[in-house]
Amino acid sequence: MTTSTESEIAAAPFLAEERLLVLLSLAQTDEREAALARSLAAGVDWEEFARLAELNATVPLVLANLERLEIDAPVLERFRPRADEIRKANEARLRIARELFARFEERNIPVVLLKGVLFAETIYRNPAYKKMNDVDILVRKEDLDAVYGVYEEMRFFSAAELLGQNPRKQEKYSHHAPPFFSRDLACMIGTHWGLITPLSRIKPDYDAIWSRTREVDFYGRAARSMSPEDNLHHLCIHLPYYKAGVRELADLYNLIRQEPIDWTAFLDLVEKARTENLVYHALSLAHRLCPSFEVQEALRRVEPRATRFTRIDTARKTARISQLLRSRSTHLSVIEKAFADLRATKKAGEKWEALLRMWKNMLWPPEVDVARMNSLDRSTAWARLVTPSRIRRVFYRDVGRLLFWVIMTKCAWDVFVATATAPFRHGAEDHSAFAAKIGVTVEDLRRLKEALE
Repeated sequence: MTTSTESEIAAAPFLAEERLLVLLSLAQTDEREAALARSLAAGVDWEEFARLAELNATVPLVLANLERLEIDAPVLERFRPRADEIRKANEARLRIARELFARFEERNIPVVLLKGVLFAETIYRNPAYKKMNDVDILVRKEDLDAVYGVYEEMRFFSAAELLGQNPRKQEKYSHHAPPFFSRDLACMIGTHWGLITPLSRIKPDYDAIWSRTREVDFYGRAARSMSPEDNLHHLCIHLPYYKAGVRELADLYNLIRQEPIDWTAFLDLVEKARTENLVYHALSLAHRLCPSFEVQEALRRVEPRATRFTRIDTARKTARISQLLRSRSTHLSVIEKAFADLRATKKAGEKWEALLRMWKNMLWPPEVDVARMNSLDRSTAWARLVTPSRIRRVFYRDVGRLLFWVIMTKCAWDVFVATATAPFRHGAEDHSAFAAKIGVTVEDLRRLKEALE
């Protein structure tokens, strides 16, 4: 793939609504960019702009920038309720997270902030710049006893515990713990001792990553951040393959714009970790929206080591800016929620319903998501045929091919066992019993689940 220079991007077909959306996703704008945004705002189709901002899940950031640049847009009142909802949820999460980090500090547990919660403080200076599902942290594996001790003190619970399982079981084969929740469900913690499954061919050097961390202030409490190069690498590794809109890509290009990236060191990380495919894909998408000569040069150096599939698929995704901005799909979260529902009940009927829903969405996604996952204006027979394999490919990347099929087999076995033993079981745990264990309602859990993408 041939990457575009800034002048080529400017000359490419780029609707005013699309250009304005990208400008309003920047954490900071210079005078030229601010003037361009105000000029574009005078002639955009605000209804189309609103649809784009909502599809790309970047309403709070866009609203903040509209207000900062004093652009009196017709969409302000439309955006404010959603932005207020996200702000309140993020504030509730941060209230608990601040206490959590105070206890980490008291016990001298080094904790690295990851992604959104970190960037909210260091890049955007806005804790409500986007919807955040959780607070992701990286800890040393040898500190897990102390970390879990803090969770117990604060009465956090794990989804694994609710299913009668030991949350520490995952330490044998994963890079993160099951999610931990505060009792009021306002705060979810993602606890990582690694950045990617150990079953992956990707092998980050964690000792080196920790050696490069630096101190950051988290609301008056000590925390740590990875180096700019490690943060950029992490974003590339974890960019969702199909849920890649402005919400996700803005973190990439805003980090690049605001942090001093040592590109030689970054490319050395990529080569050592063997992440050329993921880095080529992520940087290509970000560069298409917000070009940079440094990124263009990095892509030129990474491209020869990316696979043919990656190069072709990335070229397809970035061929048209209009399509790139309209291809964000959250369909994989529908599959993940069905999997969570299957595990959250022991009733055969509920397990069957969740299993069938999971497989239906893997094999027969809605037309709109088939189109988006294939960067098309509308679904085609060919796209319908290849989409299931595309979905599996993403799960292979996230958990490994072997573990994916182990999980699928385990799901089928659980349903079989629940069905075979149903006549002999009375009062099997259903979703109501699941909720009762932590003193919430099924409706509370439903709202929590629907809030997660």
